[in-house]
Amino acid sequence: MNTLQRKVALRLVLVLGLMGSAIAQTGGGFEHVIISPADLKWVDMPTGQGQRRAVLFGDPAKASPYTIRMRFPPNSIIPPHSHPDDRQVTVVSGTLYLGQGGRPDREKAIKAQPGTFFTEPRRVVHYGFTGPEEVITQVSGIGPTSTDYLK
Repeated sequence: MNTLQRKVALRLVLVLGLMGSAIAQTGGGFEHVIISPADLKWVDMPTGQGQRRAVLFGDPAKASPYTIRMRFPPNSIIPPHSHPDDRQVTVVSGTLYLGQGGRPDREKAIKAQPGTFFTEPRRVVHYGFTGPEEVITQVSGIGPTSTDYLK
């Protein structure tokens, strides 16, 4: 094995070792969790707009997987914001209207009905609207996460 091949092999071993370490840190094993809708602990969000959140799994403030449910009241605006993590979202009930960018625009928003799945890439500014009914979404990601509103 020549010097170049040794360097490449050493780098490969180093990268694989770091990947294994990262997987071990986030994959410490799940516990069996069952939560019925009646057992959800809803908490008011600091937006003051009637939005509420319930943590189903994990801790969104920690560097680990999490799943939350979000509740949005009827006829509400979800102001432009982003998140530091990539998220996967499913609309559980109601109809959510989604858009990207710093200015909410109902004309450009996409209609997401119950069962719709979408992703929210990290740091991509997006917004939403609800119609005449409450909307519930389920969000999963790997924390830590936050909601960073545009100023």
